[in-house]
Amino acid sequence: MFLSLPTGAWVLIAVGATLVNLGAMQWIIQIPEYRRKQFWLPVIGIIAVGGRGLAQSHTLAETLYLYVAVLIMFPVMLAPVRRQITRDYYRWVEDPTTKVSGGVMTWIATSMIVMLLAIGAVWAVGISTST
Repeated sequence: MFLSLPTGAWVLIAVGATLVNLGAMQWIIQIPEYRRKQFWLPVIGIIAVGGRGLAQSHTLAETLYLYVAVLIMFPVMLAPVRRQITRDYYRWVEDPTTKVSGGVMTWIATSMIVMLLAIGAVWAVGISTST
């Protein structure tokens, strides 16, 4: 069992993470034409993470852990800078030469790196304890 949770629990967690992602991304993305596109994120996640899990012969629980981690990563990464993202977008629409806020890009890059390291560390612990 991956991280001491049965597969059924990971399925429920994955469903919850999908719902949280869909709701949070609708709140974060304030640009109407991009709001509709956010519904594709779970589909892409299922295909990408599921394909990786099949290719590497991971258990369903391991694959669902990665799916949950990736889906939760996006709202956590974007929520603190949602206003700046929206502001920068509308400034860019008015003037395409406008550059993205340096603080926003720094936050997104730094938080993504930290979260990916945390996801990898938990993955390593989960793999080592399940064998």
